[in-house]
Amino acid sequence: MPFINIKVLKGALSKEKKEEMISRVTQIVAEIEARPQPKENLIPHTWCLIEEVDLEGWAMVAILLTRIC
Repeated sequence: MPFINIKVLKGALSKEKKEEMISRVTQIVAEIEARPQPKENLIPHTWCLIEEVDLEGWAMVAILLTRIC
């Protein structure tokens, strides 16, 4: 049973974009992991979580993005 965890910047995705992302990522992961069986066998058992993280929780090159943005 795959578990997909996607982290995005809080507020970056609308509900519609989250739904599209969940659907498309689930399809791709199920297709790859289920081979040679049909992906339809795995889709009902695939979990997907989108976590929204505040800007203060993101860093690049060891620098908080709040200092850059």
